[in-house]
Amino acid sequence: MSEVLEVKKDNFTLTSELHTHKNIHTNHSYKLLELSKDYAKISINSQKSETVDKKNIIYDGSIFSAANFCAMAAVNEEDTFLISANIDFLNQVNTEDEDVIFEAHAKSNISGKKQIKIQGKVNGITVFLGDFVAMKLDNKSLIKSS
Repeated sequence: MSEVLEVKKDNFTLTSELHTHKNIHTNHSYKLLELSKDYAKISINSQKSETVDKKNIIYDGSIFSAANFCAMAAVNEEDTFLISANIDFLNQVNTEDEDVIFEAHAKSNISGKKQIKIQGKVNGITVFLGDFVAMKLDNKSLIKSS
């Protein structure tokens, strides 16, 4: 992994380079706020997120997707995939709310799996909690025959 020495830019700090999920990062316009070994902090713009109804409630799938990206950024290894998630949506998020800020902390367990704790907040209020498990997989599909 190529380390970047404490780059401060546009109000965020990177002490590592993003090595994974680069297309997701740009496709969904997540803003990477901090990135270091086993840690990531991102934001998702509430006003630009998918809504489910006329009340402008943000689609819970969008919230989960942002949390998943934050988790993968914290692990920051290519070919790492989510294999398990235990999540709690604690409050709805509306397009009128401030950005949702996600923080993820990763650690390896004895089997090589990564355990990631994620918290999403709006204005300091926790709206999402997650315990994710990820692991590095080979590129062979179990669905397609080779």
